[in-house]
Amino acid sequence: MSSKEVKTALKSARDAIRNKEYKEALKHCKTVLKQEKNNYNAWVFIGVAAAELEQPDQAQSAYKKAAELEPDQLLAWQGLANLYEKYNHINAKDDLPGVYQKLLDLYESVDKQKWCDVCKKLVDLYYQEKKHLEVARTWHKLIKTRQEQGAENEELHQLWRKLTQFLAESTEDQNNETQQLLFTAFENALGLSDKIPSEDHQVLYRHFIQSLSKFPHESARLKKACEGMINIYPTVQYPLEVLCLHLIESGNLTDEGQQYCCRLVEMDSKSGPGLIGLGIKALQDKKYEDAVRNLTEGLKESPVCTSGWYHLAEAQVKMHRPKEAVLSCSQALKIVDNLGASGNSLYQRNLCLHLKAEALIKLSDYDSSEEAIRTLDQISDADNIPGLLVLKSLAYRNKGSFDEAAKLKFMPLRL
Repeated sequence: MSSKEVKTALKSARDAIRNKEYKEALKHCKTVLKQEKNNYNAWVFIGVAAAELEQPDQAQSAYKKAAELEPDQLLAWQGLANLYEKYNHINAKDDLPGVYQKLLDLYESVDKQKWCDVCKKLVDLYYQEKKHLEVARTWHKLIKTRQEQGAENEELHQLWRKLTQFLAESTEDQNNETQQLLFTAFENALGLSDKIPSEDHQVLYRHFIQSLSKFPHESARLKKACEGMINIYPTVQYPLEVLCLHLIESGNLTDEGQQYCCRLVEMDSKSGPGLIGLGIKALQDKKYEDAVRNLTEGLKESPVCTSGWYHLAEAQVKMHRPKEAVLSCSQALKIVDNLGASGNSLYQRNLCLHLKAEALIKLSDYDSSEEAIRTLDQISDADNIPGLLVLKSLAYRNKGSFDEAAKLKFMPLRL
């Protein structure tokens, strides 16, 4: 078969496909391949015809053969992508991301619109597979491309917002890079919002703060976000409540934080975070009755505030109500245990165990002293902390174990 005859056969195959005569197209392609077994167009046409005849395995083999022959030509890769999308082929899950990535490489310099379309499909695929980092990186590249193309702010706002929706549902499973890309997406979406203030902008701000509040190491960013929302929406309680609870739990309830708590209580006399903050201030001022009252009322509204229960126990100890202090410490410990292990929760747990042991020792009876010893034994490195050894010695004395108390009194500390 001459070169001219090969061209004629390929034209016949193309015409047959156009006329939906797919079996006829296959015959022409096979004629070509007898002469030129590595003819790119023939393999592509076989892929097209086989796909239309619902023979996905043959179509896949043909497209892959063509792609191997001419890896920088578009047709075979487009055919593979269409095949996998249409038939959900057995290899689609594994192969389709690579096909899309190849199409992105080929489209990048010749057709930006198709590049963007494929990019969105690739992100959807990554999202289904819960590949959060790939979602974030690919979507960021899409946004950068649209920025270079001169996209309007409204489109860019929607793209950034879409990324927050992709990532916000699964923040706990993400690595640090993905988390940072999520927060950057929120910040850009907020900055590009068309109407500020607005209900839509307010909802987006709330979602940003909710995401940040899941990460203790983002303390500075959370504080900044809350203060930013407070400045724009001064009558909305949500950012005030989050900020106050954050400052309370982190032990950084400064004068400014106290002002936020007062502002909350002015807005809502039953605000949990506001009342807890006022209770802590009263405790610091040695107004123990006010402290107990405000902390008790605040904890009714915000019952999972560990620091609130701890400070309530402190006030109860000061008012010589050790039984109530033991219950408050136990409540705080339940919350800490439910939160799981982290640096801050371990520190809070040790504080609560220490205070609970003190309250139990003040009760002086045998059972309480036994429980105090068990409580002290749960504190990290308790046998190497002089103050805790003194407490344990007191507990042994209360239960009449003077020999054990004496041993602790003279126990050398580990270096």
